[in-house]
Amino acid sequence: MIVLTPEKCKQCGLCAELCHESCIRLTKSGPKIDQAECSTCAQCVAACPNRALAWDGAAPTAFERQRLPTAEQLDELFKERRSIRRFKREKINRSILEEIVGYGIYAPTHAFHLRVIIVDDEALIGILDHAIVENCRWIHRLAYQHKVAGVLAGWLGYSGEMNRARPKIEAVLHLGHAFHSMPTALILIVGDKKVPLSEASAQYALANMMYYAQVKGVGTCLWANGPIFIDKHRESRRQLGIHPDERIFGAMVLGYPAARFSNKVCGKTMPIQWNGAG
Repeated sequence: MIVLTPEKCKQCGLCAELCHESCIRLTKSGPKIDQAECSTCAQCVAACPNRALAWDGAAPTAFERQRLPTAEQLDELFKERRSIRRFKREKINRSILEEIVGYGIYAPTHAFHLRVIIVDDEALIGILDHAIVENCRWIHRLAYQHKVAGVLAGWLGYSGEMNRARPKIEAVLHLGHAFHSMPTALILIVGDKKVPLSEASAQYALANMMYYAQVKGVGTCLWANGPIFIDKHRESRRQLGIHPDERIFGAMVLGYPAARFSNKVCGKTMPIQWNGAG
């Protein structure tokens, strides 16, 4: 909840001007916030020059812009980031995991009621791993051991995807594990399955967590197949405490890297199309 401290307010109107929910109106006694319409994006808290607004009672603090990273530092950070799939058997302290998760709230979001499940129990991670292996076994039997499935996939235009997925699925079945090496923690972002754009919001939050984990020396890898398999597995959902009206919108595996990358990969580009006169 956004709360006003009236004695600090100079009634400049900036909060109402920036409010994209149009839930702040100016009165003679100061701005009034319609809490039922407020999404707690906290744009008003960030903008108020007199720090008259606060989020859940936590007073804002001024930026220390001299602490912002330089372009060169961001270049180093972005190019150092790699998906880590092999981990040490060293546990991550829960206080560090809480720090990592805490920065997800600062990401752009369209869903304000997402919550996070942190799994750092080795036995439960093993149960989830086993569930994915069983799913892979079922998919392999259905997709690659029956000619009808291959013909249908080709007719629907999915044969290329099936061919690319086959080596990965067969590697999982050969290894007997879904993970290259077992992570020491998982982060899952869940929320109401009826709220639109929650998946995009979850990915933004995971990006924040991923980069903060990186500077703390923790390796991460987005876990794309986790939501696909685990979200439909009744026993896994029960073990994780996911409510019937919720779904997993994003997930990430974490652990201390078993090996470090040494080199920046240079020359990678994303195609650009310009539209306009320039």
